[in-house]
Amino acid sequence: MSEYRKAKPEEREACIEFADYVFSKAHCPHDFETLIPRVYGEGVDSASMHRIAVDERGKIRALIAVLREELEVGGKALQAGFVGTVSVHPKARGEGHMKVLMGEWLKEMRETCDIAVLGGQRQRYEYFGFTRGGSQYKYSVNRSNIRHALKKTDCGGISFCPLEDAEGGYELVYNINRQRPARVERPKEQIGSIVRNMGEKALAVLDNEKLTGYILVSGNGDTVCELGLLDAGIMEAVIKAYLAYTGRDEIEIVAPAYDKALNQRIGRFAESYCVEPSEMFQIFDFANVLEAYLSLKQKTLGLALGEFSAVLDGQPVTVYADENGVSVERTAKPGAAVLDKLQAQEFLLSEYGRFMDVQAPVGWFPLPVFWYAADSF
Repeated sequence: MSEYRKAKPEEREACIEFADYVFSKAHCPHDFETLIPRVYGEGVDSASMHRIAVDERGKIRALIAVLREELEVGGKALQAGFVGTVSVHPKARGEGHMKVLMGEWLKEMRETCDIAVLGGQRQRYEYFGFTRGGSQYKYSVNRSNIRHALKKTDCGGISFCPLEDAEGGYELVYNINRQRPARVERPKEQIGSIVRNMGEKALAVLDNEKLTGYILVSGNGDTVCELGLLDAGIMEAVIKAYLAYTGRDEIEIVAPAYDKALNQRIGRFAESYCVEPSEMFQIFDFANVLEAYLSLKQKTLGLALGEFSAVLDGQPVTVYADENGVSVERTAKPGAAVLDKLQAQEFLLSEYGRFMDVQAPVGWFPLPVFWYAADSF
């Protein structure tokens, strides 16, 4: 008979060892203490983030972790639950542990969060009410693009060094993040572990030896996952210098959909691009999420003036966008569309949702849900 509960403080190490074993067995060697230091690093009390299934001997058979974060989106605060470290012992699969643990977490998050986020195989998590959505742009930039399109761009003064070696580097990341119109709140004291998350590497950008920005790159350096600069005007020089710094023939650059200026500038010289969903999401409070993300869209990409009314997963909402901003009422107008949870999330979050027969101002949806690599879990 299995017991399902929150992990106890003294079970922290057991949770880490269990996750290391399960992921290493299924994929490649994992060391969660170095892979996700903000959650599993030395001195971090992460036991309470885990719900576990234990057998009659007290041995862990499965676990799921949820990291609670505050988002600032379009000037609105949202509470989010980030789901990760979903692990079931190879000999305990098929026993229903994941269903119970996920169900308990979802019940708690419905009462405390506006939205939940996770990464994983689509159909696996659709069973639990998640929808793949949001959007991010991924650009491919090669040496020919640089040689021809940026031949007049002077990058001679641009150099890079590990972020931890740059005086004031962590504070710069903190300050740049605070200026973003959509962000996960990053406590200043945690920046060092945040930028090492999931094997990402953080580099300081120096302009004539002066700290002027940072980039986060994938473990092998071929993808720029996040770019933060005090002066956006040197972006082309930084990309040109970084390609030379890596010695690669080609790199990828990921940009959030709402960052209009960044997408315009990279798009002018990139070889190609694609638009892809960012993560999987589950919305608990549709009114709060709509107000935040439509406010973000209005402030960044622009939003047609108008209104939208619907009943979304049993929650009536009417959204108004005018010259004063976006406002939401928790009521629906007569004849408003009625959508179940999956329909509502597909309509709001996915590119294909726009083909649904639901009346809404052109361009309002999908919502520009964002996700930074450094804040993944």
